[in-house]
Amino acid sequence: MENIKGKIYLTVFITVSLILGLGVWNNYRPQIIYASCADIAEKTSNIIQNKEIVMVNEESAFDQNLNDCLSGAGYFGK
Repeated sequence: MENIKGKIYLTVFITVSLILGLGVWNNYRPQIIYASCADIAEKTSNIIQNKEIVMVNEESAFDQNLNDCLSGAGYFGK
């Protein structure tokens, strides 16, 4: 009987762990991707602004870099 109880507890533990893991993966992964891409886009647009002699619209450069990063990371595919 103890052997069966141990297997049941282990099965319940693994099932709950998988459910929680999938919840974290589905809810926090997109936020991490977006935050990382926003940081990359900001730094990239600052580099472009510093290298260009002609003034570049920073908002459009940021938006374009952000969209490129997000599409490359597969953020829009979901």
